[in-house]
Amino acid sequence: MATETIEQMTHFAIEHVLANANGWRSVVRELVRLWPTVDIEDIPFAVVSAAAAIEGMFDQSSPSRKVSARAYQMAALLGTDMYAMRHLGLRMETAQDLASYWADHDPYFLTL
Repeated sequence: MATETIEQMTHFAIEHVLANANGWRSVVRELVRLWPTVDIEDIPFAVVSAAAAIEGMFDQSSPSRKVSARAYQMAALLGTDMYAMRHLGLRMETAQDLASYWADHDPYFLTL
């Protein structure tokens, strides 16, 4: 994973989830769309990094802290998808492989 790319992805995720109340809904899908060739593990890493950064920016009473909790949830769901992909014997190399899994097996992130 290239540090510069992860930083770009993390900054994008922070901006995306804070841009509006429902930004968390499409952040994973947008990361995969914008960076389809990154290692598959880079997507949940960027989402967790964004969630942690948001936690560090706002105090516990801020509504933005709810956004960070949603981002952690999205990362957990990504982990579940990756678990399913491994057990199905699917290719798990790039972010594009997540998009293929969603299209063929579980459209949750495509419709969220």
